[in-house]
Amino acid sequence: MSGPTESEQAPTPAATDPDPVPGGVLGAALAAAERGWHVFPLKPGAKTPALHGYDRCPRTGVCADKHLGWEQRATTDPNRIRSAWSARAYNVGIACGPSRLVVIDLDVPKPDDGPPPPWLAAEPGVRDGQDVLAVLAERAGQPIPADTYTVSTASGGLHLYYQAPQGVQLRNTGGERGRGLGWKIDTRAHGGQVLAAGSIVAGRSYRVLAVGTHRARIGHRWPRSAGFGRTHSGDPETS
Repeated sequence: MSGPTESEQAPTPAATDPDPVPGGVLGAALAAAERGWHVFPLKPGAKTPALHGYDRCPRTGVCADKHLGWEQRATTDPNRIRSAWSARAYNVGIACGPSRLVVIDLDVPKPDDGPPPPWLAAEPGVRDGQDVLAVLAERAGQPIPADTYTVSTASGGLHLYYQAPQGVQLRNTGGERGRGLGWKIDTRAHGGQVLAAGSIVAGRSYRVLAVGTHRARIGHRWPRSAGFGRTHSGDPETS
């Protein structure tokens, strides 16, 4: 993974949140890689890759044979990481597929965004993605593995990190669309990416809330009973 070209770089926004990870975003990228998670640079203060896309691929360097996207260029190599992050304070993206991760993104609603009518009628106490996940776990007869790596997002939501189950290739889901889990819940797996702890968006940091004694596993019944599975068309989903 080489660093983005000058034309791909964006101005670095001023960070208003204290540094949540020792060593800044470089430290965050190295820390994620030490866990075996494949990282790549995102534009400073943003969620979009800081790497060239297919249409702008120069077909040189790592792309000499063919264009390599962010998922193929994501790495755990500390030397490549130091080289890429030495130029700018890039946010840190984690490629979930190569990292064998399933990340559940529990969102919080905006002030004017309440639960849809089906949830209001069936579960009047539901207020956000955390509540929806608790209801789904109860319905599936599965506990929520709480002892896992957990990150608070810039918007006030949560990212719960799980090991992907063996023999099942999970994809991204969004809300209640397709085979999504439910209101205010997205999932990121193969073809998806999340911002690592230490990244900053709108002046607010992604922060580690819990490390857990291990990365919990999503039970094999979850994909069938809770609806994981289908990816959406278009650009890779980011949380």
